[in-house]
Amino acid sequence: MTTKRPGKGWWFAAIILLLCFIVLQLPAAWIVARVFPNNSYLDGVSGNLWQGQADWHYQQVQGVVHWRWAPMALLRLRLGANLTLSTGNTEVTMQANGRSGRWELRDLKGKISADTLRAAFPWQWPDSPILLKSVQLGRDPAGWSLAEGALSWGGGTLGYPMEGRVERAALPPLQGALSLDKQRLHLALTTVQNERMGDIYLAPDSMLDIQLTQRLLQTVAGYHGQAGLDTAVVSTRQPLASLGNN
Repeated sequence: MTTKRPGKGWWFAAIILLLCFIVLQLPAAWIVARVFPNNSYLDGVSGNLWQGQADWHYQQVQGVVHWRWAPMALLRLRLGANLTLSTGNTEVTMQANGRSGRWELRDLKGKISADTLRAAFPWQWPDSPILLKSVQLGRDPAGWSLAEGALSWGGGTLGYPMEGRVERAALPPLQGALSLDKQRLHLALTTVQNERMGDIYLAPDSMLDIQLTQRLLQTVAGYHGQAGLDTAVVSTRQPLASLGNN
């Protein structure tokens, strides 16, 4: 009786699996140094492509990122990893997928604590964290391609700089809904009673358009406007990066 040898297809599949295993075991620090030679956001990279961690920093915020490879992403012909970002009392989890200049963040959830908000934006923040709920974000070469999910914030007294002085707004609890506006990311802010407070738009070129309603401005100490509550009485346009410099 003759033994049937594996066909060429089996040998090909075995070689591909072996190569994948070798690649997944490559040191992550070695890969980052070659793929991102001008990287200025990650330090102390350890582990491999399968799993590892690194220290990250952006402007005044720094923390740790952990990753674990997500093999199921290959079924959609993408590379994917489950990520956990943490800094102070902030912890956010997500699945990141990428392919040919496109990336997606799926099932993004967790909380952004007040100490992280104070580090990123030097305002006087109350202690309420921002809670993220099943957020989905995606970008392709043309702009934003996916925006879904919600966030909530418990409110409180917010102090922010304005023309050399600090203004204060006693904000109620807020909720936000993410959606697409053509190729812009749109965050609609409302009260928990679904009353309009404002709208934030982020364009592909990182320009931020902010519209604030009469209802929101009434929370600012000393403000005496007469417009309808749903009317957008303040509109600004500025680069996203400028928010951290105020």
